[in-house]
Amino acid sequence: MNGNSLPDDGLRYDADRLENGPDAEHPGVQTLRLTRRISAEERRTYPELAFDVEEDLERIEVLYEYDRQGGEAVIDIGLRSPERIVGWSGGARSRFFVAAEQATPGYRSGKPGRGRWAVMLGAYRIPEGGVTVSVEVRLRRPVSRWVKGDLHAHTTHSDGAYSLAEASSSAASRGLDFLALTDHNTSSQNAFADRADERLLLLPGVELTSYGGHANLLGHPDALDDFRVASPQEAERQLSLARERGAFVSLNHPFCPDCPWEFGFDLPFDAIEVWNGPWRELNEQALSWWQRQLSLGRRIVALGGSDTHRPDRYVRHGRPAASLWTRSPGTAGLMQALRAGRVVLSHDPEDTFLTLRSGSAGVGDEAAPHPDGSLPLTIGIHAAADDEIFLWSDRGLEAAWRLAGRAAPSPEAAAMAAAYASLAGPGGLPEGEGSSRAQPDVPATDVRTDREGRATLSFAGSGDRQFYRLESRRRLPASSRTFVTCLTNPVYVKR
Repeated sequence: MNGNSLPDDGLRYDADRLENGPDAEHPGVQTLRLTRRISAEERRTYPELAFDVEEDLERIEVLYEYDRQGGEAVIDIGLRSPERIVGWSGGARSRFFVAAEQATPGYRSGKPGRGRWAVMLGAYRIPEGGVTVSVEVRLRRPVSRWVKGDLHAHTTHSDGAYSLAEASSSAASRGLDFLALTDHNTSSQNAFADRADERLLLLPGVELTSYGGHANLLGHPDALDDFRVASPQEAERQLSLARERGAFVSLNHPFCPDCPWEFGFDLPFDAIEVWNGPWRELNEQALSWWQRQLSLGRRIVALGGSDTHRPDRYVRHGRPAASLWTRSPGTAGLMQALRAGRVVLSHDPEDTFLTLRSGSAGVGDEAAPHPDGSLPLTIGIHAAADDEIFLWSDRGLEAAWRLAGRAAPSPEAAAMAAAYASLAGPGGLPEGEGSSRAQPDVPATDVRTDREGRATLSFAGSGDRQFYRLESRRRLPASSRTFVTCLTNPVYVKR
């Protein structure tokens, strides 16, 4: 974000939800349990179980069961909104859902609105003694929470090996909630986004891929007019057009030795990809550049993405994962979170996750200092292994903590760390702590986490800073090499 202020959209963090971490159970669910006894006389009719929706919802989920009595009972199921039939499963499914931009196959997506809905039952085969059907309806209202995804991925619509269905399945199996479709110089993939995996939201996008650098245009199905940009002026025109259409512009891997960003940084853009695929020197350089820009007062959002093209030992969907704090997991909600900078990047969906807040202000927000100039900070640590946590501001490194307590990283994270150990050369892992290494005059404080890698820390921040941000690093065994495991966007200090 290149402006001097963040949008004030009224969204604020809830401290309890932050402390629960990114995978805490969704709290905004009302569960309705309905039953219907169907007699033999009702065979081949369509009984309904009505229920009222009194507020706009994020999602409706329906589950049902009954005693099939050795095949003597067959009950079909579907859903009706106040306006129309939304979908029909027959007897093929025992559960389904509908949401604004996603739905189980056989059902129409659309924001569940207020009014009288009904679960439709099909009494296809009913034994003489009848059958009782039990239905559970889960009404999910919008609640602010972290959702995890990958903001940079390719498919067979450009040079990737994954079909849309394969990419979606891979990302969903990694526990991701969304996947950005950023194929090179084409938007054809976005036309098929609603036909992929029901477990995953596909965020429309395109990667502007020129001989002078790459940039992701996120959130719009047709953001790019012409990728043939050969000068800063042409790049500025295309990026401006994309933003006018509502796309969010991120400059990708700007310090990549093979495809750096050569058009300069005085162009219209919203974010910089500081973390591309496995952690290595090009990311270290991007992180250092971003830290300098923040210290100069530029509020630029830091993003990351796997840049997955095909099955690979090092590159995989969700490495890194981008967690976005949003009230709605649909495209509009994700875009709002991106624009506000409410983004935390993690080495793996199941690995270290950090949160930072001051009062009600969290990552991406502005925090107001107390009248005495103090700015108390709370640091939430989740799923951390033996990492070191660093707190940065525009003054440099403010504090460091050394973690211990969790038995081991997750198997996935441990496997990736082992793979990292073999990376070498100019594009490999940097020696030592890299360009964001701990300074000698800031000793690390030992902190013990619980067995799940959780801890809460407090820090006495100061209102004379411009921002605070967190990063965590892990040292490879018997090596001076480290890699970043988590990185937050800043909490800005209100002036």
